[in-house]
Amino acid sequence: MMTFASIGRLWAKIVTLLVIGLTLGGCWDNRPVDYRALIFTIGFSPGPKPGELKMLFQFPTPPAMAQYSKGSGASGSSPVGNVTGEGPSVARCFNAAQAQVSRDLYLGQIQIVAVSTKLSAPLFYSSLNSLDRTGAFDKTPFMFATAQSLKKVASFPTTQNNFPSLYYVDLFSCMHCQTDSLGVRFWQFASDVATPGVDPYLPQVSLASKPNHVLVNRVALYRHLTYVSTLNPQNTMTLGILKGLAHKVSLFLPRQQATLRAIHGSSRLQVQDRHGHISAMFHVVLSSTLEGIGTQTETAAQLALLSHEGSEILARRCLTLLEKTQKLDVDPFGVGRNLDWHHPESFLAIKHWHKEYPKVHMTVHVQLKIHKMGDLK
Repeated sequence: MMTFASIGRLWAKIVTLLVIGLTLGGCWDNRPVDYRALIFTIGFSPGPKPGELKMLFQFPTPPAMAQYSKGSGASGSSPVGNVTGEGPSVARCFNAAQAQVSRDLYLGQIQIVAVSTKLSAPLFYSSLNSLDRTGAFDKTPFMFATAQSLKKVASFPTTQNNFPSLYYVDLFSCMHCQTDSLGVRFWQFASDVATPGVDPYLPQVSLASKPNHVLVNRVALYRHLTYVSTLNPQNTMTLGILKGLAHKVSLFLPRQQATLRAIHGSSRLQVQDRHGHISAMFHVVLSSTLEGIGTQTETAAQLALLSHEGSEILARRCLTLLEKTQKLDVDPFGVGRNLDWHHPESFLAIKHWHKEYPKVHMTVHVQLKIHKMGDLK
């Protein structure tokens, strides 16, 4: 006859065997990939009501994925599906979007986070926090801003098997595929937002009036999480030079009727505090290739003149951009962060860095070295 103790031990063994069986069989509540919609692109924009959010969830369609796996592109059907959700929070937007599709929306494969420049700072902040707390989100997707419709920008047909997310990921991952290395990952943007003395920026994507043409040649500047302004293409290239991210900048020298290409190099920022007067010095060392010149031949003296003229022009452009950021009261170069690193007591004494940044004395020193055409040493 079994006692209560022996019956308890028997049930304990049965429960243990069931747990082991479930563990060996995998995660019991996981659904097969066929029942999931793998979200590649997620977007944030203001909703139709004040204080509400509108989110875009984009995923590849099953026919497109099948074609892509065979290497034949995504022709014959829409490569991506878009679903939107509206609400006061990310969770409410997600639930609203989930109710529109039969497959589970899965956020563990996000590659691009798109943000409308019209998104308010409070909504931006709550969106980033909610996304950061999502268990499947790994903080490595690239981010970009846009002033246009998120759906249009995110659904732009590209040569990358018609998957827009792959186009942007390839563009931002390849440092030499654009004039400046503008790729900003989620963790980098979040780090700049949380770090005193530096303001974040994002590459800004726009669709040209010309069909099938996308432009990623501008930068959107933020003060913390508030959108401030967008730099034009020339200022964007200058920002790349000052941050050491330029790769394929071109420059025309009017006095010598010469053209320089492939301008690239490094930049070093030095910040000093002398009796309460803060100064910032940018040391920029660049190399370039001489593409063309009005004369038939180039001498060492002539190359020296070209280098001097190019250095002066780029130094003026850099200084003009720095003064523009001071007028806008945004510090994308991290002058305040540099001051905090090297003079923490001085930075700590400043109550509001954004009131101090416009007063910083800026200096730029550019050293440009020019190689003859074909001489890449």
